[in-house]
Amino acid sequence: MKSYKKAVLRKAAFLLCFIAPLDLTTLQPAEPAQRENCFNEFLCFITIEDNKSAKLLVRNDFAIPIRVSVNVKGHNITPPKAQNNIPLHPGETREAFSITAGVDGKEWRYTWTSELHPGLEQVDHDAGVIYDLPFSSKTPYSISQGPNGSFSHYGVNSNAIDWAMPVGTEILAAREGTVIGYRENSNIGGSSPKYKSEQNYIWVQHSDGTVGQYHHLKKGGVLVEIGDPVRRGQLIGLSGNTGYSSVPHLHFHISGSLEKGDVFQTFPITFVQQ
Repeated sequence: MKSYKKAVLRKAAFLLCFIAPLDLTTLQPAEPAQRENCFNEFLCFITIEDNKSAKLLVRNDFAIPIRVSVNVKGHNITPPKAQNNIPLHPGETREAFSITAGVDGKEWRYTWTSELHPGLEQVDHDAGVIYDLPFSSKTPYSISQGPNGSFSHYGVNSNAIDWAMPVGTEILAAREGTVIGYRENSNIGGSSPKYKSEQNYIWVQHSDGTVGQYHHLKKGGVLVEIGDPVRRGQLIGLSGNTGYSSVPHLHFHISGSLEKGDVFQTFPITFVQQ
């Protein structure tokens, strides 16, 4: 475990569950073109385009297996849209999608978005588990966005909860488990989805295979190491305002990988009564 007063800055070991939408509209180059975009150096997308087609490859540079979902849609392309859920072992590269231009001589374009979750197998949440609050019960904090919130808690995030709290609030483990990833080197945030990939976070894996996710932590606000066992109520981090965040708060959810469609799901949870 890290020293509270000497929390050191480390490179992120995991990427945030959501990757900010990327606009990769083709400009119909005369010659084949290839470009590579890597997020936190661990998840890389390779785009190969010519004037009639485009292909996207995804490479897993993490030390663990992951699932990546890629959603593509566009104008005058075949297929017109697609969603792929891709299992990737460490070091593996696989094709995410391949599209071709539709009507010759007419403009064609496309965009894609992606999501990430650790682990290949789909897991079931133990609904009998009662969670502690992820902060001290001595100080109450208001829920700024609950499950099914219209701002960002819909779709795969529908069971997430946000608590408004000052930057630097102590974050406690809501359930015992093992730290499998974190990020703490970002100092960027804002109310646009483009900041989704900029948040700091901690991921704690539980005995049923689910992952507790603590998001928007402050820069240098991770107080645990990968592989650390954590107990309920243990101090693990400090809240912040990084990533897709309009005000300082803690985002918390319990998630698990999915093998088809969306790459993960969040689960409804019950907290101990105070």
